Amino acid sequence: MKGKRKPSAIVNDIPLKYKFLFIYLLCVLVPILSINALFYVQISRNVDARERENLEISVDRVVYDFMQIVNECVAISNTVAADRAYNEIMDYTYPDNEAYYDAYNSVLRDKMWQYNNLHSYIYWMGVYTTNPTIQNGGSYFILSDNDKKSEWYRKITSGSDKVLLTSYQGTNPLNPPQQEVFVSLIRKLDNFTGQPYRKYLRIDLRLNNVQELFKKEHDYLQFKLLDEKNRVVLESDHSYYSMDKNVLLNMDTDDSQSSKQIVRTLGNAGYTKGWRLIGTPEGRVVNHEMSRALRLSLIFAVLTVIIPTLLIIVIIRSYNLRVRLLYRHMKLVKYEQFESIDMYEGKDEIGGLIRSFNLMTEKIRNLINDVYKLEIQKKDLELEQVRAELNYLESQVDPHFLFNTLNAILVICKKYKYEEVTDVIRNLALIMRRLLSWKDDLITVGEEISFIEMYLQIEKFRFQSRFTYDIDIDPSVLNCRIPKMSVQALVENSCKHGLQSVKGARKIHVSASMNDASLIIVVTDNGKGIGNEKLEWIKSHLQSDQDSGQNVGLRNVYRRLMMYYDSRAGFTIESTEYEQTSITIQIPIDLALDPKVEESHV
Repeated sequence: MKGKRKPSAIVNDIPLKYKFLFIYLLCVLVPILSINALFYVQISRNVDARERENLEISVDRVVYDFMQIVNECVAISNTVAADRAYNEIMDYTYPDNEAYYDAYNSVLRDKMWQYNNLHSYIYWMGVYTTNPTIQNGGSYFILSDNDKKSEWYRKITSGSDKVLLTSYQGTNPLNPPQQEVFVSLIRKLDNFTGQPYRKYLRIDLRLNNVQELFKKEHDYLQFKLLDEKNRVVLESDHSYYSMDKNVLLNMDTDDSQSSKQIVRTLGNAGYTKGWRLIGTPEGRVVNHEMSRALRLSLIFAVLTVIIPTLLIIVIIRSYNLRVRLLYRHMKLVKYEQFESIDMYEGKDEIGGLIRSFNLMTEKIRNLINDVYKLEIQKKDLELEQVRAELNYLESQVDPHFLFNTLNAILVICKKYKYEEVTDVIRNLALIMRRLLSWKDDLITVGEEISFIEMYLQIEKFRFQSRFTYDIDIDPSVLNCRIPKMSVQALVENSCKHGLQSVKGARKIHVSASMNDASLIIVVTDNGKGIGNEKLEWIKSHLQSDQDSGQNVGLRNVYRRLMMYYDSRAGFTIESTEYEQTSITIQIPIDLALDPKVEESHV
């Protein structure tokens, strides 16, 4: 009588392998992986913080270098604005052009060009004035209506600042028709009282030099220089010098990148108010460091997992293996399979159980030995019955084929009044000799194809030019074994039923190939085909045990394939009436290459 089941006994219902698995997962694997995951998270945070700090230093370095250029331009503008003699020459009203050019050649020209020559970052430096006696050219221009409409002029005149860093799209002074994007420092030259004319110093920065600053950090960051209107003035990987790219772009905020971007303002001076430099990390350096941290974490995790796992496997393998083996053999007893456990049992409790089990199975085998003998004898009788049926089916094939062949020769002789049919007789002799020499039930595909070629030569002689055949055999299948005359029967059936009543060209195609699972043999003819109703009838009678006397060839081939290959062979008939008929045989490749298949049916 079974005792009352306790709630705690639910553990006993769990299979042994799952108990061991739970112990391993909860006590070994999960704790180790959790520790390694926390370790990796902490390392990742440290790496990210360190690389973020390095990137911020890189951005600050670019800001510093750029501001060095801007501040030097401011210093130059201050020098020009503080030069009283120069400003007096610019404010002088010249009586004629000759007087102006004398002043230009002696003072004005060298005043601007000296800065261009000394500072590579200055693209152009010049003065715009309202003095009408100044001649346009070089570094000096009279303020025109177009100049007064320009963006830089509106900015410097609308505010109270004397110095302004600005970006705009305007005319290139050195190439007036050319429109470009400029980054310029604009300065009012109004340091002295009583100046009769307004003057503005314009210093255009060479953007190539600014991009050189960006390129120094291109392995780590991509830069965008934004003006006070939040417009992109310059990027690391873009240029705005040519006509097709001379448009200032509004900055679009990318939420996915905004958290990673490093933004710096260009100092606290009024002339750089609103200007920003945005650095976007390339990610390669950070990703490299993160990958390195991940590799170290994985190596540590693998080592800390493998060693405890090996210890656990060594400890429980002996116990688990023997218990599972004993359980498996005891389940076989349920199905009357009394197999002994062939292994070293050991001297512990499980070893004692295995020895007791082996003694029990030995006694049971001795008791029922007579019953097994009777069963074996019964199976032998059933096998003899199958062999007799198979021989009967094969005996139907040979006379049937011989009758059709002799009939073909008779038709030829009567129709064409041939006196000599040497080739036909020779092929017939070879065929009959082959039939007599074939003692095995299974032959190679190569032997079967050779037999088919002799038969098709006879049919070729019969139909003459109205008949062609094509044999396409993969060399890898030549040694596969199939029932003899199985494919020949299909070819003969095509000639007799498919092509005989066809007018015009007759053709038969035989192919044999192999895929990973099956040997595939296909016989196709362009004969009269089979109607759908008749085709369904043929398919249903192939599997029937009743012999209707029709389609003997197809039925014999089908039955032999099922017997030889334990009903694992495939036999498919496809037909389109008045077009073609195709019959496909599929044999499992393991059976087609196994020489024991024939022995099992002998």
